[in-house]
Amino acid sequence: MQLKLDYSLCEEYKSNTQKMRVATEKWVEQNMFCPICGRPYLHHYTANKPVADFCCEECENDFELKSKNQDSLGKIINDGAYDTMMARLNDLHNPNFLFMTHIDEYINNFILIPNHFFTPEIIIKRKPLSDNARRAGWVGCNINIADIPQSGKIFIVKDGKEIDRNKVIDDYARIKELKNNSLASRGWMLDVLSCVERAKEDVFSLKEMYEFCDELQEKHRGNAHVKDKIRQQLQFLRDKGLIEFLERGVYRRL
Repeated sequence: MQLKLDYSLCEEYKSNTQKMRVATEKWVEQNMFCPICGRPYLHHYTANKPVADFCCEECENDFELKSKNQDSLGKIINDGAYDTMMARLNDLHNPNFLFMTHIDEYINNFILIPNHFFTPEIIIKRKPLSDNARRAGWVGCNINIADIPQSGKIFIVKDGKEIDRNKVIDDYARIKELKNNSLASRGWMLDVLSCVERAKEDVFSLKEMYEFCDELQEKHRGNAHVKDKIRQQLQFLRDKGLIEFLERGVYRRL
């Protein structure tokens, strides 16, 4: 994998945004395998396809590419139309996201976030464009990736170093079963998973999870049974192999 963008491919473009888009998309086309099934390359859709940028013709997954010319992704990623994004969330065939950071032409991070790690709660609606704008009234959105559990951030390149592709595929396989969760309960599952990841030790107690009750109640104000939901989601994560039940009220993070 060549961790350098080729800006000579986009000399004809004047806009820096266009140059970055062409250079990063070409890099993915030339270097990227399917992080889900391992197919050696991804198919590049034709320009301006509204749904995604790439697809795998083997497992039929779509991928949308986002990039930033900086050393880290930060907490917020700009995305497209708010209504389109919200409609996608109801379809488990919505695109997976590939997030890239680069410093000029050198790639330092490249991350897969699977589509089933997206919930309405992490989509931030932007203000409509002003009446003087070319697309007056258009409403975009941002993605708050800070609220996505670490399990859903699969590094393909980290700190300028390529991750072994078998590990990438294995990391996805480990969380693949979470995709079967419905959108209605996906938010609870991901929020409890985030709490599990924030436990101080791999072995943790139900009592420790209850310490997140106020935080979870704030996110899910319509539910008056937070402790019940925590226990339910811990059982779900146990059944999916992300945690192990040791004894009454005690679990191990796997």
